[in-house]
Amino acid sequence: MEKAQIENAAQATTQFSTHKKLEEIHTQQAKLRELQSELDVMESKLEKGEKLSEDDVKFTAELGWLSAAAVAIAAVATSI
Repeated sequence: MEKAQIENAAQATTQFSTHKKLEEIHTQQAKLRELQSELDVMESKLEKGEKLSEDDVKFTAELGWLSAAAVAIAAVATSI
């Protein structure tokens, strides 16, 4: 009986961990959709020959950090 309880507890812990990882992936996916939207706006400006705003340039400079976030998402996804 005790072995079954330990196995059930381990399974519950695994399910909880998996659920938390999935929540994190969904959060990161939402952030990536927002990023894609911003990039689409900037691409449209460039295609139209419009000048990028100071905020656009700052956003572009921060893409390195966002790339690191994308790598983190991939790492979480592969660990599931």
